[in-house]
Amino acid sequence: MPARPFRVAVIDIGSNSIRGVVAEVALDGSHRVIDDERFQTRLGAGLTDTGAIASDRIAASIEALGTLLAVAESRGATTVRAVATAAVRTASNSDEFLSLVRERLGLDIEIVDGETEGHLAFASAAANFDLPDPACVLDIGGGSLEVVFALGGQITAVHSLPLGAVRLLAGLPADEDPPSAGALKRLRAEVRLALASEFGDTAPQIQTVIGSGGTITSLVGVAAADRGQTPVTLQGAEVSASEVAEISARLAAMRSAARARVPGLASYRADTAVPGSVVVTELMHLLGAERLVANQKGLREGILLDTIARLGRDSAPVPLRDVALRFGERCRFDVDHSAHVTGHALQIFDALAPGRPLLDARARELLEVAAILHDVGYFIGHDKHHRHSWHLIIHAPLAGLTAREVAIVAAIARYHRGSLPKASHEAWTRIAEEDRDLVRLLAGIVRIADGLDRSQTGRVTSVSLESGPHVLRVIAHGAGDLAVELYGADAKSELLARSLGTRIEIVARR
Repeated sequence: MPARPFRVAVIDIGSNSIRGVVAEVALDGSHRVIDDERFQTRLGAGLTDTGAIASDRIAASIEALGTLLAVAESRGATTVRAVATAAVRTASNSDEFLSLVRERLGLDIEIVDGETEGHLAFASAAANFDLPDPACVLDIGGGSLEVVFALGGQITAVHSLPLGAVRLLAGLPADEDPPSAGALKRLRAEVRLALASEFGDTAPQIQTVIGSGGTITSLVGVAAADRGQTPVTLQGAEVSASEVAEISARLAAMRSAARARVPGLASYRADTAVPGSVVVTELMHLLGAERLVANQKGLREGILLDTIARLGRDSAPVPLRDVALRFGERCRFDVDHSAHVTGHALQIFDALAPGRPLLDARARELLEVAAILHDVGYFIGHDKHHRHSWHLIIHAPLAGLTAREVAIVAAIARYHRGSLPKASHEAWTRIAEEDRDLVRLLAGIVRIADGLDRSQTGRVTSVSLESGPHVLRVIAHGAGDLAVELYGADAKSELLARSLGTRIEIVARR
C-alpha cells in the first residue's frame, strides 16, 4: 500500500443509477466510506427497444458523473475508478458515450462483463458476511442479474442473465397500471424460461441467498415496514421466501402511484420493483431458498475492494508457485500428490522444451500452476473432479495471471483426466485458437505425470525421456513395483502422443 493513508473514489455506472463512493484507506488496506452519492439516470431506459442509450440519458449521466468527480476532488481522492455494467456493455452507441465522457470530463470508464460483475458482488458479500456452505450471492441491477455459487468461500460458478429490472420493465405494457394478470403471467414465464435455460437441472439447493441491488433493498425495506420496524440500515436484514412472494404479488396488484407510497419502498423504485421482485421470487423458488439476506453495500463496495487490492500490489509480486499453493491449501488439496505430479510434469517439460518454441519459460510457469492445482476439484466432490477443478480455477483469484492465462491453466487442469478436448466443452471454448496447441501439449504432460503417481504413494522418484524411431519413451525411475504407475501413465498417454505426433511408451528403470 502507499506509505500513508489516502482516499479513493469509485463510481458504479449501472442501468438504473450511478453511485459514487469516496473512501479513506488506511495503511493496512482497511477503509471507511466518507461520502456516498446516488443519481438515478436510467441509462438502460429504452435500450431494449432501440439497442442504444438515449441522448437525454447520456446527458443526465454525464451531468451526474461531473458532480461525482467534483465530490471526489473536494474529498481529496487521489484515485478515481469508474466501472460500467450491463447498459453500457450492451448498447450499440457505448463508444459514443465513452468518448463523450472522456472528452468532457477527462474520465476513462472501464466496462466489465457479467462474470466480472458477479465476482465484484461476491467480493462484497464475502467481506460482510460469514458465507453459508454452499453459498449463493445474487446481484440484480437494471440491466442484468448475476448469480454466484460458492463452496468453502471459493467461487464455483458465475451466471449472468439479461434479467435486470429496467430491462424487464420494458416488456410490461406501458398502458397497463397495474400490469394485467396476462402481462404478469408472460413476465413470469419469460423469467422461468431464462432461469431454466441457464441452470437446467444443475442449480444447487440453497437455504440462504445473499442479495444486493435496488430490488433487494426494496424487498427487505417493505418487509421491515410490514413488521413495524424502522431500521437505521437494511444491511444484513432478512426476509423469508414467503414474504418475498407475498410482497411481489402485492406490489404487482397496485397502481404505480399507490406503489410509490408503500412504506419501505423508495418512490423512484415503484416501477422497477415489480419485475425485479418477480425475478427474485422465481430464482429463490428454483434454488429452494428459505430466506434472503440484504447486502446493501453490494457492487460498489466490490469495486472499491478490488480497487484497493489493485493499488496494494507492489513491484515484488508473490511468485506464481506460492499463489497456486495458497489457493490449493484453501481447497484442501493433497499436498504430497500435488508435489509428485508437479515434479514429474516439470521434468517431462524440461526434457521436451529444447527445440520447441511453444515450451518457453512462461509456458513452464503455467504448467507448474496447473499441475499444483489439477486435483483441487476434489474440494467439491470426487465425481467429475476434473470439471470441478476447472470451475474453481477459472474463478480463482490467482494474482500474477492474466484472464487468458487463467483460462489456460484451468483447461490444463480440466483435461488432466477424462475425455480429450472437444469443441462442445465450455473449458475449450474459453481458450483462444492460438493457445489450443499449448493447452493440448501441457495437458498431455500433466495426464502422464498424474498417471505416474496413480497409487499416490510417490513410488516414482524421477522421470526422464528417451527418443527412438517414431517413439518417445517416458522412463519412470523408482524402487519397488511400479506396475500401477506404468498402467496409469500409459492409459493417459494419448493426448501427449497426439500433440507430439509420435507413439509413447512408458517404461520403468531403477
